[in-house]
Amino acid sequence: MMVKLKYKIQNIMKKIKLSVAALLIAGSSFAQTQCTAITKSNNQCKNVVKSGQLCYLHNPNYVKETDKESTQCNGISKSTNKQCRRNTKHSSGFCHNHRND
Repeated sequence: MMVKLKYKIQNIMKKIKLSVAALLIAGSSFAQTQCTAITKSNNQCKNVVKSGQLCYLHNPNYVKETDKESTQCNGISKSTNKQCRRNTKHSSGFCHNHRND
């Protein structure tokens, strides 16, 4: 009886050790560090970096993803009977007031 109990405890301990090891490995893959740059106020930057050492504000090679260019709405204003002055990035070319969604 004691031998079976000892064997069960050893198996449980092995499973716990493997679980802890798996969690540590998984947690290390999401490692994030603090930006190493110095701000104008002579303090270390507090932004978090996922890869590399510099955040997007201090990285000279950072290029912001370009969105669609905004254009003036193609709709006609009811009150002035002129082209709407709002800007839109929607593919239809109309602002939210003039779209028929």
